[in-house]
Amino acid sequence: MIRNVTAAFLTALVTAATGHAEGRVSFTASAGDMGQMKMTERWRGKALRTDIEGVDAYMLLRDDTVYSITTAGGQLMVMDLLQLKDMPGAAQGGKPSKNNAGVVFPERIEDIREIDETREIAGITGEVYDVEWTASDGNAQTDTAVLTDDPRLLEHQSLKIRLIRKISDDEPNPLLLELEARGLAALSFGDRFLVTKVGEDAGPAGDFELPAEPIDFGNMMNMGNQ
Repeated sequence: MIRNVTAAFLTALVTAATGHAEGRVSFTASAGDMGQMKMTERWRGKALRTDIEGVDAYMLLRDDTVYSITTAGGQLMVMDLLQLKDMPGAAQGGKPSKNNAGVVFPERIEDIREIDETREIAGITGEVYDVEWTASDGNAQTDTAVLTDDPRLLEHQSLKIRLIRKISDDEPNPLLLELEARGLAALSFGDRFLVTKVGEDAGPAGDFELPAEPIDFGNMMNMGNQ
């Protein structure tokens, strides 16, 4: 179960400083074989919390560490995903396979063209673009994207990139990096991503605190070797 929850969080990630101290973004994102995920991400300062609808767990970026907080059999578990990633066997179970997950990732952005049209999504007016890209399977793709320079979306995108770099050995997908370089963020991208709600209230400060001490996997492994 732990591996499935971790894979769900990591797969969703590959589908994410302007002065906003806190905020929230809700969106749907394609997760390949797992279908469409509904997610809400909230932030306070440099802390980012990711909740997936229907999943009794959440992920928290805090103090340059990424934690997974789950409940299994009524027991609360806090796991340091960076520590978990470095454990033996983590390459097979701690991180999703692009092929097995069925997710098509942008491998290269070929062109982003504004088409002189605007569209409102989640109460924000964005510019419409055609994005030509080469997928991880080598196929050429073209999708319509609605992009914005709304500071809340830019803040969210910046934290998402930071989170991906912390949790993964791979760089964020090229679309995120290209948009960041252009000072833009996505309100939608084809049928793969859609922002549904944007706000400035991150919720209670306690939502960004660890509810328990993290499991010490290193100590557990040492005990098992005794």
